[in-house]
Amino acid sequence: MVSAMESTLTLILHKILPHERALGKRFGRAECGTIAVMFALILPILFGMVGLGLEAGMWFNQRRELQTIADAAVVSAAIENSYGANSATITAAATLEANNNGLKATTDVITYVGTPTSGAYLGDTSYIEVTMSRQLSTVLSQVFHNFNPSTTVRAVATTGSLSTGEACILALDTTGPALSVSGNGSVILDDCEVASNSTASNALSVSGSGGLTVDCYSVVGDISATAGLITTAECTGATGAPPLADPYATLTDPDNGVCDNSGNLTITSNTTLTGTEADPYVICGNLWAKSGTLTIDGLIVIKGDLKSNGTGSINSGINGSTIVLKDGGRINNINGTSTVNLTAPPAGVGGAWEGILFYQDRVTTPSCTGPTCTSTLNGNTATSFEGVVYFPNQTVEFTGGNSSADHACLQIVASRVSFSGNANVEIDNDCDAAGVDSIEVPSSYYAKLVE
Repeated sequence: MVSAMESTLTLILHKILPHERALGKRFGRAECGTIAVMFALILPILFGMVGLGLEAGMWFNQRRELQTIADAAVVSAAIENSYGANSATITAAATLEANNNGLKATTDVITYVGTPTSGAYLGDTSYIEVTMSRQLSTVLSQVFHNFNPSTTVRAVATTGSLSTGEACILALDTTGPALSVSGNGSVILDDCEVASNSTASNALSVSGSGGLTVDCYSVVGDISATAGLITTAECTGATGAPPLADPYATLTDPDNGVCDNSGNLTITSNTTLTGTEADPYVICGNLWAKSGTLTIDGLIVIKGDLKSNGTGSINSGINGSTIVLKDGGRINNINGTSTVNLTAPPAGVGGAWEGILFYQDRVTTPSCTGPTCTSTLNGNTATSFEGVVYFPNQTVEFTGGNSSADHACLQIVASRVSFSGNANVEIDNDCDAAGVDSIEVPSSYYAKLVE
């Protein structure tokens, strides 16, 4: 028999449960509060997106700041590179400039300083590349993902210069009086400048009664000059200037290995020597124009000295003349009553030797100074040269009484250049049609970003 209590409980449940089941069904069908639930579920995602957006903007600013630092660093490095500094010095300059512009030791790293490794200037040593990386800071984003974002920037720069004019004389020697005028002579250089790479206090020396009239000058060291140095009113003169590069350093010995004349050659009658860039006329000894007229048409190679004196004379043929001296060969006096009128191959003629009149092979001729290492133009000769006189390892000296030596286009590039005695020389810079490339003398330098 069921107790009274059990009967009562059963009755209550029969009345309550249907009501509760109805409430559950209504709750399942209800839509009120859905948005709140969805918002609660989406809120972390929205929070993360906003956080990442804010940090992305912050990262962009940090990258832009690092790029500015890299730009400043590469400009400083490019300037050092233009002066021929070594890798350590270039890197030190870049690092110093980066630090001065806000490089952060805790987050920033200079990863590379040197010749470009990619881009339009790949491998070009006249350009410098700087790359940097930065560890980016995270605040909100680290709540959702454990990562360490970083950014890398790159900058490339080079240098250039503004020119004040053109040099018709360049002394390459880095010591002593590389460019000197002495004695009683007069040297007049029209529409051109002189340059000396010597670091000495007398890198350009004008002494005695000698006079040098020139547009202006650029020397690495300093000048030692009396009142004989005359420049234009616009000239301020540059001392402590950067050295000028050898403009003909890429030219090489054209000798084809065949001796067209196996020993010394002495000219005593009218003679023509003809050679080309592909097939030069090669003299395996000295060449002496003793008498008669020697005509040089094209390219000849002399494995010895060139001399002209007495009644001998030397002229150029229709293709102009290029004379290559090697094995220590030099101009061993052009003097006496001889007449020398030589013109280099003009523009469009001579190939690589266009505009080159004398060329001393630097490989087979060691660097030296003194009388036996000097190519000399002296005596009372009437000479006329047009073209480049290139003696990178020896001295070119004008001496004696060259009273009528007037050269329309003469560019002298030598280890040292000297005018002495009673040498009277006038050089014009009228080289437009002569095939002679100008030597620009920079007045100021600048660095520029290119990538």
